[in-house]
Parts: sequence; C-alpha cells; structure tokens
Amino acid sequence: MSENSQETEEIKFDSEESTVSGTDSANKAGAKSKGAKTQMTPAERRAKKKLERERKEENKSTGRVIFEYVRVVVIGALIAFLLCKFVIINAEVPTGSMIPTINRGDRMIGLRLAYTFSTPKRGDVAIFRCPEPGRDYNRLFVKRVIGLPGETVKLYKGEVWIKSPGEDEFRRLDETEYIYETPKPDMSVNNDEWVLGDDEYFLMGDNRNGSHDCRYFGPVTEDRMEAKVIFKYYKGFEIFKNDVAVRFYTDEEPDWQNEQDN
Repeated sequence: MSENSQETEEIKFDSEESTVSGTDSANKAGAKSKGAKTQMTPAERRAKKKLERERKEENKSTGRVIFEYVRVVVIGALIAFLLCKFVIINAEVPTGSMIPTINRGDRMIGLRLAYTFSTPKRGDVAIFRCPEPGRDYNRLFVKRVIGLPGETVKLYKGEVWIKSPGEDEFRRLDETEYIYETPKPDMSVNNDEWVLGDDEYFLMGDNRNGSHDCRYFGPVTEDRMEAKVIFKYYKGFEIFKNDVAVRFYTDEEPDWQNEQDN
C-alpha cells in the first residue's frame, strides 16, 4: 500500500510539473503573439504613413477652401464699398416727391462719375446732399434739375419761367412730360424768384404739391451734387429719360406786375 501511495504522489507531482510547464509555454506564446501584433510589417508602415499624409493633405485642403471663401467675401465687400463710395449710389426713395417718375419704395442706381467729368444738365434726375440746416442737412435727396448756374428761375402760379444769362426775357419751361399734377397756383413757394450763382442749381420734385425741394431751402451748389440717376431696378426696371425738360414754350412772358396787382 505504501508503494501505491508513493506512485500516486509521484504521479501527482509529475502532473503538477506538467501543468506548470504548460502554463509557462502558454505565457511565452502569448508574449510572442503580443509582440507580433505590435510589430508592423514594412508594407503596413508605408500604408500608415500614406494615410497620415492623406489626412494632413485633407486638412490643408479644407483650410485652403475656407481661406478662399473668406478671400472672396472680403474682396467682394471691398469692391462693393469702393463702387458705392466712388462710382455709384444705390438708394431707396422713401417719399412720393418724384411721382410719377419715381414712386415711394423704388430702388435706383445713380452714377457718381456722371458729374465727375461733366456738369448737371436741365432735366437730369439728380441725387444731392441737402443744404438745409436741421435734421435733413446732408441727407441724400433726389429731384429734377430745373435751373442752371447763372440763370434766373421765376415761379409764377406754379409755372416755371427761366431767364438765361445775358437775356432780357423769360421763357416758360415745358414740363408736361414729367409733372405729376398742376402745381397749386396760390402757394407762396410757387410764386417766387431765385437768381442762381455761378455754381448753383435749382432742383424740384416732379410731384410739386408733395415735394420739399429748392423752393423751400434755396439753390444747391455744385459740390453737393452727388450723382445722376441712370435707372431704377425695383419696383420694376426703367431707364430714366433725362432730356425731357429741355423744351420751352414760345409764348410771351406775362406782365408780372399787372398780374400780381390783379
């Protein structure tokens, strides 16, 4: 019985040694396996580097796209600023003073360069800075050019009479093509006279009965003339006719003094 017992113990011992040996082998194999996983082949390293380069290029490409968008926006804003500052005026008309030529809420384009290389002409629809002291001072107004430098402008019962420099008689201006309605003959501003200086213009709205213009604040100097209106684009598109006020009637001027006395 003692022999069997010894054999049994030896067998158990051998079994434990075998188990330990097997565990060590498994650990070594696992370590080798982990080492094999962390160690990349040359092809894998090249693929990884290529992927990293592609990601960097993609990031650079995104940055370039954003930069181009910003550049386009900045350049566009700069061009728009320079155009509005030196070339054109883009404006909305808030009143009905120029009906029927320009209605309330219309948007229009005025060309600044028109008065850089030439002077305003009778009949021009012009944008100018208001000279009247107060809340409207230097605000942009749009009216029609009626009187030119050196002329005498006489309003008589709402009709416009012009006397050019060197002439003795007045001529009545033909305004039938643009005037909105007959000016009220009894208004004091429709019965007055202005002698224009060498650099002064007289402008009035086409809607005489609803316009605040040179009849109220006097002539406008040339340095205040900002632009000539070329067209309106909202509401509706229309190119302005700026030569409609160059005709005069051939009738003789009335006897101002006798008319006023009567």
